[in-house]
Amino acid sequence: MVGVPKSTGCQICRRRKIKCDESWPHCVNCQKNGKACPGPPARHTFKDLGPSLTDKTNASRNTLGGLLSPPYYDSLDACPSMIEEVHRCKQLTQLTEKRSNNGAVFRKFRICDNRSRPSRKSEQESSYHNPYDSPHSSQHGSPPRPRSPAILRRPSPSFYQVLSQALFDALTASGLQPGHHMSAFGPFMFKIPERVGHNAALDAAVACLVHAHSSLVHRKGATEIANPRLYLSAVQALQTCLEDPQEGMSSNTLCASVLLGLVEAMAGPRVGNRYLAHVGGAGRLLELQGPDKCQDPFAREILMFNRGGIIITSIYERKPCFLTAPEWKEFAFDKTGLSYDDTIHSELLNRMADFPALLRELKDLDNMAEESCRSTRLSRLDSSLEFHGNPSDPPYEGLEGIYSTLRCSSGYVSTLVPSNQSYPVGNPFIVSPSRSALFQKVQHLRSSLHYIANHMNAKLTNGTSAVEAPSKDFSSPIPTSYYFTNWRVAVAYNCFWSLIILCNKVMMKLTDPFDPHILYLQSECRAVSYQICKSWEDAWACKPFGAFHTGLSFVLAYEWCTPNVQAWILDDLNTLLDEQGVETFRWSDETIRSMSGRLAGEGPDMVFTPSQRAA
Repeated sequence: MVGVPKSTGCQICRRRKIKCDESWPHCVNCQKNGKACPGPPARHTFKDLGPSLTDKTNASRNTLGGLLSPPYYDSLDACPSMIEEVHRCKQLTQLTEKRSNNGAVFRKFRICDNRSRPSRKSEQESSYHNPYDSPHSSQHGSPPRPRSPAILRRPSPSFYQVLSQALFDALTASGLQPGHHMSAFGPFMFKIPERVGHNAALDAAVACLVHAHSSLVHRKGATEIANPRLYLSAVQALQTCLEDPQEGMSSNTLCASVLLGLVEAMAGPRVGNRYLAHVGGAGRLLELQGPDKCQDPFAREILMFNRGGIIITSIYERKPCFLTAPEWKEFAFDKTGLSYDDTIHSELLNRMADFPALLRELKDLDNMAEESCRSTRLSRLDSSLEFHGNPSDPPYEGLEGIYSTLRCSSGYVSTLVPSNQSYPVGNPFIVSPSRSALFQKVQHLRSSLHYIANHMNAKLTNGTSAVEAPSKDFSSPIPTSYYFTNWRVAVAYNCFWSLIILCNKVMMKLTDPFDPHILYLQSECRAVSYQICKSWEDAWACKPFGAFHTGLSFVLAYEWCTPNVQAWILDDLNTLLDEQGVETFRWSDETIRSMSGRLAGEGPDMVFTPSQRAA
C-alpha cells in the first residue's frame, strides 16, 4: 500500500469544487456561508498495491501459528527465517516529504518488502523537500528554517529478540497464580534473556520453557506442555553443544540443561520423564567445570538453585555427592551474606549432601552380607548331604531346631535358631564392625540435625516461618495446617522432615530388629510424617511450583501414616496430577512404597545412561 496525499481543502469546499484558502480552524468560504467548517482532512489515504503482498504476509502469519499473540508466544517452534520474513513484509519506508506554506507536512510512505528500495529520484526529491531549506533559499533573503526531524522507524525485531522478550514477559507477568511465577526459581532466571542468541542449546531450551509455561498457565495437557518438536530440538541442540569443547563447558550450556529439567518438572510425573536425568547432567557439568568455573556469578546462582536436585539424584544413584568434596563443600554451602533463613537452608542441604555416601556404604555392606549368607547356605547344604549320604532323604527330619533364612526387604538376614545355640557365622548384628561404624555415621548425621531442628522449631512455634490454623478442608483427616510465609520456606521444612525419616530408616536397618530403640525411631517417623501432612494445604495453594516437594516428603511420610491418612495422601497426590494435566501417570500404594524404598537404599540402583543425561 502507498500513502497518497490528497487535497488539503475542507470537505465542504471540495464538495462544492471551489478553492479553499485553508485558513484553519475555519476557512473563509465557510465563514461567508455560515457553515461549520470541518477543518483539514486526513493527511493520508492508503491504496492496496494488490493481492500479491497481502497473500504473502497472510501466508507467513498462518505458518507462524499465532507466534506473536500476547502475553505469551504459544508456538515458538517457528524457525528464525520465517519470523524475519514476516517483518520484511511489513517494512515501512518514507519516500518523500513536502511542506505547505502554512507549515503542514506531507509525507509519502511505502509498506513493502525491505528488498524494495525507493528510487534514486525519490531520494533526491526528499533531500531538498523544503524550499526554505534549499541551498538557494538564502538568495531570496528568507531566514532558514530548521529541518524537521526524520521519523524514527523502529527496526523489526529478530527471532532472538522475540524469544528474549517472551521469556521476560513470562517472568514479569502479573495476574498469575502464586504457583505460576517462574521468578521464584531464582534470580538467575532474570539474567537469561540477555544471553539469548549466543548459545543454540540455551535458545532452544528457552523456547521450550516459554511454551511449557504458557501451556501450564492456560491449563493444557502434559503432552502439550512438553511439545515434542520443541523438546526434541532442544535436546539435539544440547547434545551438539555438549560435544563442542568450548560451548560444552560454558555457563549457557549448563543453564540449558537446568531449563530442560524445569520443563520436565512442569509436565509432571509421566512415562519417559527425564527430570532427574537433566538435573544429573547439570550436576555432571558443574563437577567437570570445577568450583573455579563457578566463580562466575551466573554459574554460582545456577549451582545454588540446583543443589537440592543434585543431592536427590545422588540419593537415587547411591553414590557420594560431589558437593561434599573439600574443594566444593566450602564453596557450595558458603553462608557469607545470606539471610538467617537462607543460612539454615544451606546448612540443611550441607547435611543432606552427606546422606548419599551412607547409602553407598549400606549397599556395599548388604552385598557383602548376601555373599556371606550364600556361602553359608551352600556349606550347610554340602555338610547335610554328606551326613545323610542320600540326597533324596529329608536332611532336617528329626532335628529340634530348623534353620530358615529369610530375605527381608531391608537387606539384612535374620536367622531363627534354638535358644540353646549361638548365632551362626554371618549374622550381621554379631560380627559386623563395618555395620557398627556405619551406624555411628548415620547417628552422627541424625544428631547434627538437632542443631538445625532447634532453630526451625523455634521459628515454627513463634509463627515466624508459618502460622498453624484449622484446616480449610473439612474432609481432611489432619485437623490443622501450616501456612508458610513463602513456598521456599515450606520446601526447606519438608526437606528437613524427609531427611529425619531417611536417617531413621537406615538406622533401623542397621539395628537388631528386637532392639527397643527401634520403637523410638518408628514413633519419631510417625510424628514427623504428621508434620509433613500439615503442609499439604499450603502446597495446594502454591501449586504447581510450590507443590513440587510433595514427590519427596509425602512419599516418605506415606509409610508411617494410618490407613485413612494414606488414602487421603493418595487422593490428594492424584488430584494434584489432574491439576497439572498429567494423564499417563497415577500414584498408587505400590508406586509410593517402591519410590520410598529406593530413597532409603532399597532395590537396584537407578543409573542414568549417557543418552538419558543428554536427553
